[in-house]
Amino acid sequence: MLIKRLFNPHNYIHLLKYMCVGVLLLNLVACGSSSNDLIGNWVSLYDVEPGGRTDAVSVSVSVNGEDIGNVEDIGYFGTGYNSSDDERYNDWWKYDPNTNAYTQLADFPNKISGAIAFECGGDIYVGGGYDGDVRLNDFYKYSIADDSWLKIDDFPGEARYGAVAFTVNNKGYVGTGMAANTVYLKDFYCYDPSTSKWTTSTSFGGTKRTEAVSFVINNVAYVVTGTKSSKVYDFWKYDGIANPDKVVWEPLRDIYDTDPDNSYDDDYDDIVRYGGVAFVSGGKGYVTTGGSSGSGTVTWEYDPSDDTWDEKTGFEGASRGGAVSFSLNGIGYVLTGSGYTDIWRFEPDAEQDDYDNGSTVY
Repeated sequence: MLIKRLFNPHNYIHLLKYMCVGVLLLNLVACGSSSNDLIGNWVSLYDVEPGGRTDAVSVSVSVNGEDIGNVEDIGYFGTGYNSSDDERYNDWWKYDPNTNAYTQLADFPNKISGAIAFECGGDIYVGGGYDGDVRLNDFYKYSIADDSWLKIDDFPGEARYGAVAFTVNNKGYVGTGMAANTVYLKDFYCYDPSTSKWTTSTSFGGTKRTEAVSFVINNVAYVVTGTKSSKVYDFWKYDGIANPDKVVWEPLRDIYDTDPDNSYDDDYDDIVRYGGVAFVSGGKGYVTTGGSSGSGTVTWEYDPSDDTWDEKTGFEGASRGGAVSFSLNGIGYVLTGSGYTDIWRFEPDAEQDDYDNGSTVY
């Protein structure tokens, strides 16, 4: 089932509103430009056709084949929670950024939220999370070729919600999160698709936490943000090139103003958050949405070349937490969260434009 929205009257109304505001403030800001000095532009795309939700999972997969034209990366997402209906989902979708179209796929076996997902060898692995009664340990492999789910060995660690996952050296890593009775975790486990087995990995080097984010740049994994009933400031990486056979966690600079002798972190305070998302674009990492209360719009760019952060134009959709994100063909996308159905594309080096937050032409 292929779905594509051609016109969104709600976005058109907002477009007229912004035009009127631009006329009234003509003496303060040039038409079509932002009143702040931050760089980066968020482009609103057609709404996500699946229902609004929070705490879903998403993953991007590089796919080769004539059936998808020139697109190399495809986004997959599903599951999650709709608080309005008190309902958890098990639907599973494919997103093609070349056409901004969605295809519904085979349902995931469980209705869950706060689950874990990673990609290895062209297959997708999803598991854990919360079904409304208990946290789960079962894990499944999704075959893109067959559009089918196959149960694999259970996750060996304590059942958890809000963990992070990433792939380095074609192995999936899962860790952190929160177990039952508000127990925060920092243990990590590795899944090797070549053996179909889980093994215990090196525990996370930083503070125990849940609702953190992770991203991978050039086979180096980064884990940052999250909460442990209070703010957490530390930032860590695992370099899969320097340490291919064993996970070694290395500390990076804090994401808070904790260095009184230097000015680079003077404005870092609002990087700290939980319930955010992360993606990679142009060799840099981006963290957005979420916040100190679990909802927000502030966006930051991480440059691994000098271990520094730079604030970018804030997410232009509604403030939210529990969204999901993709890195597709070098471009970042953010969708859903807090019950919303919209999807946005981020252009990190473009000037902010108030007038492109309606339907994008494809």
